[in-house]
Amino acid sequence: MPMFLEGKVQTAKVGNFFDSVELVVVDRQVVKPMGGRPQYTCKLVRGWPGIEDLRSMKKQGADEQALAQFSAQIQLPQEDQVLPLVVVDITGSKGYKTLVCEVAASQP
Repeated sequence: MPMFLEGKVQTAKVGNFFDSVELVVVDRQVVKPMGGRPQYTCKLVRGWPGIEDLRSMKKQGADEQALAQFSAQIQLPQEDQVLPLVVVDITGSKGYKTLVCEVAASQP
């Protein structure tokens, strides 16, 4: 069963490996028992304009300069923008975890 996350964007940048948009989001649907909302680091790999094209360029062997130029044109999510996310994987080791996500398809 997929995990859904209503993430309020805190920060956004193109990933260092030009394969995703890296986000720090706050979960708007959950409140911790001690107050506050959980914060997650997410790697957005699908569903945002330009990501699929960037990943395709990388897979075809584009050089770092071409990837950097293309990634500079990607409009990143704005701070405080709320994104409906589907968690497709969880990566990381020890105490540091990254949620691999895609933007949820809009409901009809």
